[in-house]
This record gives sequence, C-alpha cells and structure tokens, in this order.
Amino acid sequence: MWWHVKCHPCFLILINTNLINRLVLKIVIKLYLILILSLLGLNSNIFAKDITKKDIINGLLSSFSIPFKEEIHLDEEIKLKSLFKGISGNISFNLPLERKKPIERQGTTSEGERGNNLNLSFSLKYNIIGYWFINTTFYKYLSPEYQAPWDPDFSYTFGYDDWHPFTLSLIYSNYGGNRLKPKKSKGERLTRFEEGTFSLGWKFILPKKIENLFVVHKTGALGGKISFNLTPRYMDLASLDKKRWKQSISLSIRYNIYKWWYANITFYYYPNHKQQQPWDPDFTYGFGYFDWHPYTISIQYNNYSGNRFPWRKRGHKTGMFKNGSISIFWSWAW
Repeated sequence: MWWHVKCHPCFLILINTNLINRLVLKIVIKLYLILILSLLGLNSNIFAKDITKKDIINGLLSSFSIPFKEEIHLDEEIKLKSLFKGISGNISFNLPLERKKPIERQGTTSEGERGNNLNLSFSLKYNIIGYWFINTTFYKYLSPEYQAPWDPDFSYTFGYDDWHPFTLSLIYSNYGGNRLKPKKSKGERLTRFEEGTFSLGWKFILPKKIENLFVVHKTGALGGKISFNLTPRYMDLASLDKKRWKQSISLSIRYNIYKWWYANITFYYYPNHKQQQPWDPDFTYGFGYFDWHPYTISIQYNNYSGNRFPWRKRGHKTGMFKNGSISIFWSWAW
C-alpha cells in the first residue's frame, strides 16, 4: 500500500506503509535485545573496567542536589550575573507533514492528537540552580482554523533533570489546551494543572562492549531512560468522562549516529490498558540533526501521534508517518 503525504508545496513524500511497519518492528526487536543484553550483563564481566556499582550509586546519590555552597561564596555582582546565566531558549518553525482540521474522534477538551498545524514557537528555559529548571513555550498558529481545542497557546515544564548517567529526574509537564485568553463559553481555561503529567525517570548508559555492537562511528553513543509517568486527571474518550491517575511506564533509547545526527524511540506500557486513549502512543520516535550548543540551527522529524505496533489497531487517522512533523529551530543562551 502506498500513500502520498500532502503538505507544503515544497514537500512531497512517497512512503510505503508496510515498509515503515517492518522497519519499526525491527527497531523494536533490536532495542529490546539491547535492554535484555544489558540486564544480563549486570552480574557478568561485561561491566569490568567500564561501569561500576560505584558509578550507579554516585549517580543516584547526586540526584536532586542543590549546590547552595557554590552560591554562598559568590559576591553580589557575580550572583546577579549568574541569575541570568541560566537562561536559554530557541525559536522554532514546525511543519506537519499532513495538515488537517481537527475532528472529534481525535481528541476532546484539552487532550488529543498533536501536530496538525503550521506554527512558530518560542521557548524560554531558566536553570534556577543546579539542574532545577522551569521551561515555557509559546505557540503562534499560522492557520488558526486548524488549531484544535487541545492545541496549546503555551506549554510548560519544570523540575529536576540532570543529564549525567545513572541520575534520577522528576519533571512535571503540561502540553494540554492551555489558553492565554481563555473563553468561558468554550469551556477554556488558562491551564488544567491536574491534567499535566509527573514523570520520575532514571538515565542509564550501556556497557561499551554492548554499545560497540551498534555504533558505526567513534562519535556515536547509545543511552536510555526508564520513567514512571502519572497523570492525576485525564479525559476518557469512550465515556467522555474525567478519570483519575493514568499511569504508564516508558523506555527511551537515544542513538547518536554520527556527531550531532541521531535517532530516538520511546516505548510505552500502560498497566491498565483501558486508560490508554487513541492518541496515547505505544511508541514515539524521531531523528535528525541536533546540536545542543547555543546559536546553532537544528532540524528534526518527530512523531508523537497515536502510534501502534503493527499487530495493534490504530485510532482514527493517527499513528502514521505522515502524522509527524518537521521542526527547524535556532537555539540561544544568555
């Protein structure tokens, strides 16, 4: 089966859906093998002179630290400068591969299928102290009639996120239908905090002997993150009722292919399968060029739609390659 992706006149993509399904399945199998091999290696010599128990313990113990001592010894002028030093952000142009007006089966109120509208976004992140941060993103939709009730005017995240391996993270994120000027007649609100998600995660790296089986260049790397995700309140499409405590467990794998070129995939498991909505994915994925340094340009493809494994049925008009989007952004830092 073949289909065309309809989007901006400059883009025309021809894709075989069966080929994509087989490719995704192969990636899933390989990543599960990576995880199994890693777990089997926990009690073997595969970790010798590579990853030690001390590394793991130190990573855990350093989590959620607040470096007050560093701040105490700074004079007032340096303290003032350091307040602004933690500010960074990016400006992004986001292009969906397929533009379409929202329909009821794709979402409800503040939750639903993402990425159907051309938009510009401006993100602002502030590292308060150590790895404690707050981040907000504002969106400008170039075709307002395509903005769904669940497409936010702004989104926000905050918490603790240390990039070092074997550390814990705790992040709250809210990408729901937040409105800068909510209209009560439409049931809109500035934000629905209780419909955001709390994520407790743990980052890990693989032993070199396993990593070397997959990397193709000396600049390559392979790492991952396991997270427990909890949403206090969510909308259930089947009953059109608000329900509580949606839970999921996610496994993210990031593969740095060559320098700043990468691919990533995240798998989700829902302990209570009835909590999974049509827009809640079995997996998400992305690839592209990402340079974390300030004043650089990056380009990415990401797909956060309701993707399903090949043996599972997708929701209505979701979970296909064309439901992803391309982002081009420029980053900056104070």
